[in-house]
Amino acid sequence: MGTSPRSPTRRQKPPSRSAFSTGHAGDDQLLEILSERSDLASPRHWVHFLYFPDESSARTAAASVEEAGWALQAVQPAATDNGDWIVIAERHDAVVSPDAVMEARISFESIVAAHPGADYDGWEASL
Repeated sequence: MGTSPRSPTRRQKPPSRSAFSTGHAGDDQLLEILSERSDLASPRHWVHFLYFPDESSARTAAASVEEAGWALQAVQPAATDNGDWIVIAERHDAVVSPDAVMEARISFESIVAAHPGADYDGWEASL
């Protein structure tokens, strides 16, 4: 009776899934990176980027950003060739939790939605 060696069966790794579910894959990925490198409960500097087609829209939106409780780091021409303006919103000592990320995205997306041609370009946070 002959036997043949059997090669071990290799299991395919399932696609990696984030432990976070904010409703936005990019936000989930950033939270995953932050959580791997630091404690999400630790306060940190949190910055958001909003682009507008002109100065008037940017300044109007900047007022809405401040009304929402964010500080303004900058309201200035963007480093683009198309004449866009950028509004940079920030909070120091922010706890960047999944709920806070969802709330911020909803807030910033509603601000840019009021200005045709505007775009919320996401966020970054210190480790």
